[in-house]
Amino acid sequence: MLIELIPVIEIGYNNQGLAAPDKFPYWEHPEIWNAYHQECFRKAGFKDKLTPYLKGFPFYKLSEITDNNLTKLIIDHTQEMRDGKYERQQAATFFGGYVLNIDRQDKYFPQCCGGLSDIMYWDRLSMLQNTYYEGHPSPQIKFDGDNIVFDFSVAEFDEPFQPTPQEITLSIDRHELRKAVEKVKIALQYFEKRLDKINDVEKLNIENIGGLLIWND
Repeated sequence: MLIELIPVIEIGYNNQGLAAPDKFPYWEHPEIWNAYHQECFRKAGFKDKLTPYLKGFPFYKLSEITDNNLTKLIIDHTQEMRDGKYERQQAATFFGGYVLNIDRQDKYFPQCCGGLSDIMYWDRLSMLQNTYYEGHPSPQIKFDGDNIVFDFSVAEFDEPFQPTPQEITLSIDRHELRKAVEKVKIALQYFEKRLDKINDVEKLNIENIGGLLIWND
């Protein structure tokens, strides 16, 4: 079993005065939603093209976001905090999280209100510790020996997972998840260096910008 946690940022910018597509869900109409997102980004002023993790999806791999686009994301995400409209303690990390990929197949995507700080959720799971997922909905978790069992079932009127997981229950080996966690932490440390550099170049003066936008500390 090969487990990967793929770090992604959720990028919206759907407030550009454009009518959103009326075809749902977005993963079943990727061409329409991809075109809409790209036009939103163009109007919002992104300098470089943003390529989604999957066509039509709102998620973008950290490693594929250019410095130009990352600079805009940082400035926009922190603008109101830097303007004094709210305190740092009220700020959120970059939205998104981690795609759970098993044997080259995507099994579970970040949910609403998830963020990069959710690495701590995966870290604790890999150590068989009960933990809380900030996003919603969240799977029920059980431990069976060294296996972590995800239950994605939802009641009739509960909020559904998006996209809908292909399997109702999913069991993964905690040792393999641990390897994935350690690997993605290295990627996050590299991403943090990029944040530090942009913070310096743009003279944003954000103390511990990695703690703010990644680690939630």
